[in-house]
Amino acid sequence: MKSVYLDPSVPSACHERAQPERRKITRRWWKEKIHQYRILVSSLTIEEIEALETREKREAILSLICDFPLVEITPSAERLAKSYIHQRIIPLNALNDALHISIVATHNIGILLSWNFAHLVKPQVERKVNAFNLISGYPRIRIASPKDLMEEES
Repeated sequence: MKSVYLDPSVPSACHERAQPERRKITRRWWKEKIHQYRILVSSLTIEEIEALETREKREAILSLICDFPLVEITPSAERLAKSYIHQRIIPLNALNDALHISIVATHNIGILLSWNFAHLVKPQVERKVNAFNLISGYPRIRIASPKDLMEEES
């Protein structure tokens, strides 16, 4: 069974009113496909969701992920995240995004699932991350949106 790491944008999309298509796709993936994977989150995912202002939305999103195993942010993940920034793979102001990637790489999770098209779900980011991982001794990872993953499975 493949492992998938969720950044906060995925469970958040289940309750997203501003982007109904994203909500529809995420809910469909959650209902039809999630059982095919071992789903993981980190304390960073939880912290980012806990920072949401609306208590009702925050609690609804946290309830979606409360039973998933929690992976640690290790010192090696922190170092790798800083390397992604130092190598200009991820912008300086996006440390959390770099951490999500490094958590996936250092825990050998395989897939980072996200709706973050600004810094994560981009072919050039995935290529640069995997090139850097290859020379640094980390595994190749897939960075995809729920839509991408569903299309790949079809």
